[in-house]
Amino acid sequence: MNDDRRDGLDAILGWNAVKVARLIGTQITTALAEQDLSLVQFGVLSTLTSSGGQRTSAEIARAVFVRPQTMSEVLDGMERRDLVRRVGTRVRGRRNPVAITEAGTAAFDTAYTIAMRTNDLSAYGMTDAESAQLNGLLIAVVDGSGDAEGEAAADG
Repeated sequence: MNDDRRDGLDAILGWNAVKVARLIGTQITTALAEQDLSLVQFGVLSTLTSSGGQRTSAEIARAVFVRPQTMSEVLDGMERRDLVRRVGTRVRGRRNPVAITEAGTAAFDTAYTIAMRTNDLSAYGMTDAESAQLNGLLIAVVDGSGDAEGEAAADG
């Protein structure tokens, strides 16, 4: 970006982060919707896949930045579609493990390939190296936020 433009709103990181999130977020949300998945559902499948196939609903909620109450509704819908299954008896206040199903794994594999295409920011004038650098910086922000910040973001 030209340094001459770094005044007004362009000087505000939060403003620019929201603009970029809308641009890139729209791409991934639209692509996943074509697979009948929401971004949160994709996050659930990704979390379960990377954790060996099973986590509690509270762990998944933290990982995808949503409230536990919201996660319960998401998981109910995903369970009806046979993307996930709850392991054991659901009891309030107790661990409620969730596992990915074969159908969930297949859906994730397809969605992951599609989602990875959003890493290509050449349409915005960025090289692969710049896209990777941006992703690394975004991950650093998330990693540096800690659980308390993530929960506050999910509540806000």
